[in-house]
Amino acid sequence: MEPNSKHKYPLRGLLVAQFFGAFNDNVLKVFVALMAMRNLTIAPGAAAYEAASQAEATKAFVALTLPLMLASLPAAMIADRLSKRTIIVSMKFLEVLLMAAVGYNLYLYPADRLLPFVILAFMGAQSALFSPAKFGILPELLPHNRLSEGNGALQMWTMLAIIAGTAAAGPLSDLFGPTR
Repeated sequence: MEPNSKHKYPLRGLLVAQFFGAFNDNVLKVFVALMAMRNLTIAPGAAAYEAASQAEATKAFVALTLPLMLASLPAAMIADRLSKRTIIVSMKFLEVLLMAAVGYNLYLYPADRLLPFVILAFMGAQSALFSPAKFGILPELLPHNRLSEGNGALQMWTMLAIIAGTAAAGPLSDLFGPTR
């Protein structure tokens, strides 16, 4: 398939979509872990508090990562059969809905301990469905001699988003998270 020549910067939209996807995954993962730690009934400083905090953080990481791993193979098969553009747009729409749902839940039920983990799991599955389409569409967007550059840009923006999302989660949980 010929790379899209209608747009001067065909990769820009994909880079923005990927950045915010990785940013949202990491903000939500750390935010949910911090929120769960704040909802612990054990007094901070106690040895049991440390163990419980680590357990809550682990649950958040597993809630995102397990669906991401389990959905990866089916996601690759889906990306081979359906329009990659349609998958990308659909997954970005789903991501917005999931992030709105977790925001709504935190606003109405700040002490809810289960639904944020469930939404985090759906974010993992959404990310898994997005990923093969994002890499598969690169040859449709770029000429062959720019594929390595496109892959490099995608990886760079992903790493920046992971760092920024992880760093932003703490201040955001201070601003918007539940208080003890």
